[in-house]
Amino acid sequence: MSSKRRDYFARGRPDLNSSGIGVSIGANKYKSRDPRMVSLSGHLDADAFDKRYGFLDDVQDKEIELLQRRVNAWKKSGKKGQKERKKLGMMGGGGSLEEDKEELIRLTQERAERKKATVVRAAKRSVKQKMREDVAAGKRAAYYPKRKEIRRMEAEAKYEEIRKRGGDDAVNKAIEKRRKKNVSKAAKSMP
Repeated sequence: MSSKRRDYFARGRPDLNSSGIGVSIGANKYKSRDPRMVSLSGHLDADAFDKRYGFLDDVQDKEIELLQRRVNAWKKSGKKGQKERKKLGMMGGGGSLEEDKEELIRLTQERAERKKATVVRAAKRSVKQKMREDVAAGKRAAYYPKRKEIRRMEAEAKYEEIRKRGGDDAVNKAIEKRRKKNVSKAAKSMP
């Protein structure tokens, strides 16, 4: 029987290996899972993650610095620009000014979001710690605050964290930014 003929008649038959066990049936087949989407992988401890992979921030900072130098090299014209591009190894024709700019914007936004998330986490941690201390000191019984109270305490802690990092000017700037955002949101919702 020719191979084409054998293939034709074997169309609907399950594939078998040498021991006669079906291999394409799919029973007990390994299925890969994305740990971000499945809770079977456990709970993500963001602080532990930051400690373990903190070196990636340094790597990303170096990458941002390199991209800034590349963008500046693209902007320079003439011999200076050519010399700068050659120094950065950009003469092969790979990449363009637009691609480098997009990548730079993406990385800087990612870094800013990560810093913001760190501040929020630190604020939440300080609120929880303060509540635990109050319970331990006997100032209050173990009680579960309302969502509104938690939000208020987190906001206070967040601004305190911002004050630690950048002083009163940074807090004023953050409050002003939030105020502008709320005003624009209110303006959009008006008929």
